[in-house]
Amino acid sequence: MRKPIPAFTALIACCLALLVLSSPAPADDLDSGFYPAKVKDISDRAYEKAVIELLDNAKSSIVMSMYMLKPAENGPVRLLVHDLEEALDRGVSVEIYLNMRPDHGMAPSDILAEPLQSLIKKGGKIYKFTPHTRLHDKLIIVDDRFVVDGSMNWSVAAIKNNYESAVLIDSPELAKAKLLRLRRFPLEGDKEDEEKRPDRPKGFEKLPEGAIVGVGKELLNNRCYFASMLRRQADRTMDAYLLLLAESARRGETEFFISLEDMAVSLGMSPGWSDTALRRQMIKELRALEDRYELIEIDLSYGKDAWVELKELPGGTFNVPGDLFEPGRLVSVSQSAKFVSLIKALLESEGTSIDAFKTGDLSKRFGISEFSMRKGLRELGNQRR
Repeated sequence: MRKPIPAFTALIACCLALLVLSSPAPADDLDSGFYPAKVKDISDRAYEKAVIELLDNAKSSIVMSMYMLKPAENGPVRLLVHDLEEALDRGVSVEIYLNMRPDHGMAPSDILAEPLQSLIKKGGKIYKFTPHTRLHDKLIIVDDRFVVDGSMNWSVAAIKNNYESAVLIDSPELAKAKLLRLRRFPLEGDKEDEEKRPDRPKGFEKLPEGAIVGVGKELLNNRCYFASMLRRQADRTMDAYLLLLAESARRGETEFFISLEDMAVSLGMSPGWSDTALRRQMIKELRALEDRYELIEIDLSYGKDAWVELKELPGGTFNVPGDLFEPGRLVSVSQSAKFVSLIKALLESEGTSIDAFKTGDLSKRFGISEFSMRKGLRELGNQRR
C-alpha cells in the first residue's frame, strides 16, 4: 500500500515544480535559427486565391522553385501562368527553377510548352535544375518578402482536388535565406566532374577500426542459410546479408534505411550503371533474403531507399572482426573463404580452433562439400591434406 505524503513535503514538491515550469528556457534554445514572421494558412482551396492575389500585387520580383509545373491550355495552372505574364508586363522580374527529374515515370515540366515560352519571350527566366538530383520544392518568393511554401505543385489535381498543406509567410529575413539557397542550386549544363557528382552512389563506409559484428550462429549451424547460399553459388546474396549485418552493427539498430544504389556499389557494381540498373540488382538480392531465406523484411516503397528489418535468429550470436565486412574484401574474397572465416570465428567463440577438426568433419557439421571447405582453407592460407 502506498504511504501518504506528509502535507509539508507535498507543499515543497509543488513549489519546486512550479518554479521549474515557470523558469524561462534559455534564449539560445528558442531563438536560434528562427525568423520573425507573420504566417497565414492557405492550405487546400485557399491556395489559389491567395497566390493569385500575391502575384497580382507583386511590385518587383517573383521567384519560384517547383517540382511539377504543368500549365494546361485551360484551368488554374494556365491562369496562374497568365498572372506571371501580366507581372512581366508590369515590369516585375520572374524567375522559375524547374525540376527535371520527377518520380513515378512522370515527364519533367515541359519548358517548350507555349505558356512557358511566352514567359521567356516576355523576359522571364526559367532555370532547369540538374537532372542528376531531384528538386522537390513547391516554393514562391514575392518582392523579397512574402514566401509561399508547402506541398502544393502547380497542377490541376493539387490546386482543385487534393488536400495540400501550404502557408503564406511575411518575413523578409526568411525570403532572403530562401533566395540565397536558390542561387546555389546546381543547374542543367553547369560544368561538373561526372566522377565527383554528389548524387552518384559512393558505397557504404568502412566500419571503425576494431569494430566487432555479431553474427547469428544459426546462419552456420542451419544448412538452410549460408550453406544453402554456398551450394546455390548465391555469392552476392550472402555478401548483401553480411553488409546488412555490418550496417546494423554500425547503427546499433536492427531496422534502418539503406540506399539501394550505395549498397549496390558496395557489392562491386559500377557507379557508372544507371540508377535503375543498380536498384534492380539490389532489389533482386533483398527479395531473395526476404522470400527464400526469410532473414529480413523489407519495404521498397521509398524510391531509391529501402527500409530493412533484420529478423532475430535463435541460438545466439558470435563475434566476428569488422574487417571481414569491409566492402572491398567482401567482393574480392571467394564465398568459400568467407564461409570458412565465419566458421573459424564461431569455433573460437566455442573455445576451440579450426585446426582441431578434420576437413571432412567440418564439411559434415556445416553442410558444405569438402571441396568448398578445402578451397576456403587454402585461400586463407591454411593448407591441409
